[in-house]
Amino acid sequence: PPPLPHAHHLVFIIEVMEKKDTNAAATNKPPPPLVKVCGLNTEESAIRASESGADLLGLIFVKKSKRYVSVEKAGDISKAIDTWINEKGLKKTTLPKPPTSDEEVKDASAWFKDAARELLLQLRPKEGRVAPLKVGVFMNHSAEDINTIAEEVGLDLIQLHGNEPADIPTKLKRPAIRVVHVDCDSTINSLKENVKPGFAPYLMLDSKGGGTGKTFDWKLASKFGDEYPFFLAGGLDPENVANAIKSARPMGVDVCGGVEKSKGVKDLGKISKFVDTAKKST
Repeated sequence: PPPLPHAHHLVFIIEVMEKKDTNAAATNKPPPPLVKVCGLNTEESAIRASESGADLLGLIFVKKSKRYVSVEKAGDISKAIDTWINEKGLKKTTLPKPPTSDEEVKDASAWFKDAARELLLQLRPKEGRVAPLKVGVFMNHSAEDINTIAEEVGLDLIQLHGNEPADIPTKLKRPAIRVVHVDCDSTINSLKENVKPGFAPYLMLDSKGGGTGKTFDWKLASKFGDEYPFFLAGGLDPENVANAIKSARPMGVDVCGGVEKSKGVKDLGKISKFVDTAKKST
């Protein structure tokens, strides 16, 4: 299908082109973005995020974070999620294998859009619902440590939040999300300099530092999205997520502190409200 500027329109294009969804064609309404709830550190909060309809569930393995979970605790949370998935009879998503070597990419924008298209098609089936993906958040860990933890916990995706080498995804056993940090000095060119095609297939824009609760220029994010699909993070909450989606037009949104009652303690009601609001927004 012909590309459009923003990735969360991709599924819509495919459905209209293939005439699978005449209602979507009639309303010209793209699907809502994917939703990731991060910093989950209890079984209860992970299950609530799952029940609310979150597509991705984030577990943080960065020890300096207030939302840090030990490998043992993460394993318990992961088992609780799997039990819930099995009880609901949800199908698990098959993600593409990570690159095993440097891949020559002639069209970076097309490479990332293809990856986003496949992820959206996997997580947003025509009928029913699939199991949420478990995402492990790491910062400057070695590939060996990441692979060990991912295997022990049962992670589906890796989120790279530090200054890891560009080629570290080639050493991982699961595909990765690469975080691109944004601050007040960021420009579209400086953001693009951090985009390395052929390695991590998914991108996330987040406020520099991560977990700061601060937003950044969503218009800048929208310009970035003209070429690269991305998850939007940084200061999102149930009150501003609809506007964020309208302004930045991301392929997905990521919330952490915006659904907490205090630092590191999730508010179950806010989780439900955030997911519901995001999924009703385009």
